[in-house]
Amino acid sequence: MLAIQQTSADTLYYNYPYYMKNTSSSKRGFTLIELLTVIAIIGILAGILIPAVGKVRDVANKAKSANNMRSIAVSYATYSTSGGRVRTLSKSKMDADADITYTGVAGVAQFLAKHSSLSDASIWIIGSDPLVANYAEEVPAIVGFRDEDNIFKTAPNWKQDAPVGYDFAIGVSGNAPTSTTPLLWTRGLRISGAGAGTWGKDSPWGLGGHIAYLDGHVQFYNEIGPEDGQLVNPSTGTLTSNMADIHPSDKILRAPSL
Repeated sequence: MLAIQQTSADTLYYNYPYYMKNTSSSKRGFTLIELLTVIAIIGILAGILIPAVGKVRDVANKAKSANNMRSIAVSYATYSTSGGRVRTLSKSKMDADADITYTGVAGVAQFLAKHSSLSDASIWIIGSDPLVANYAEEVPAIVGFRDEDNIFKTAPNWKQDAPVGYDFAIGVSGNAPTSTTPLLWTRGLRISGAGAGTWGKDSPWGLGGHIAYLDGHVQFYNEIGPEDGQLVNPSTGTLTSNMADIHPSDKILRAPSL
């Protein structure tokens, strides 16, 4: 028995290089062809997935913007029809209110923050808007608040040039046709003349935008026209692509632009 064990040991000893060779050969690395194949596969997958992720993000941003616009429209409708009478937000009313220190859409935001408690500044801002990326100051979190004495105060970070993402029409009566009267829309819309009904390249979405109506419903248009739908001129009942046919140009407050 001892002799057999010795022979086995001798065999292992003399064949040691053979065993080492078999052991080491099982741990070889990737060949150049295999590495190139893996890199090619990764590149193909990235080419498929990255645009898809970008599209999902774009859809999510548009959905968030539409919800924010709906909140603004509902807030305005609440103000306009509360108190048992119809009220209209006008420039003279904003000028007469000492707490409304800004003009334009920034002033409208102040007004609704005071009278309808719509104080969240992010509702007025489109996060993916290039206007936000180019804004030199801190992006505001709130428009205003009420102090311990219930007095309205504008937040320090809310400025006249706050990067709001929407144009707004003042002078809209609560008695106007709610489903066909635009109240606010994505900034950059050409409201009359050549290109009326289209959005410029510096608009938040690059192509198209949302319109929120007085009843709170929001619709996205690539452009206002026969393809995606047109607006209704309240005076004639005819279809139009010109926002200026719906609201006088002096009633349309424009958001800042790039």
